[in-house]
Amino acid sequence: MKGMKFYEALEKIKINKEETLRRFSGNEALMQRFVCKFPQDKTFNELKAAIANKDMKAIELTAHTLKGTSGNLGFTKLYELSTELVNAVRAGDNAKVEEFSPKVIDEGAFIIDVLNQIDK
Repeated sequence: MKGMKFYEALEKIKINKEETLRRFSGNEALMQRFVCKFPQDKTFNELKAAIANKDMKAIELTAHTLKGTSGNLGFTKLYELSTELVNAVRAGDNAKVEEFSPKVIDEGAFIIDVLNQIDK
């Protein structure tokens, strides 16, 4: 389903527009360009593969990268879930890794789906 405007997508994802815009020095066009590039970022797919392979080192690395990217782009929920996943891997808490892995995947897929609905 296409037809969504950029700021409608931000609302649906629950991005704090003002805070994220500050990270881009008030440059709306730059913010939009980076937010809309997120579906093409390979990190999310690499994380899904690492989770499927139960490769803890790769999960830690890709979840950490995703945490930074999502934090910068204002994807607060994905940032928080990625942080929990990184912390779980670092603590060797496999139960928490199992708990947070699908949550990170679901939230990342939701964001990508919403962003792909934006009129280009």
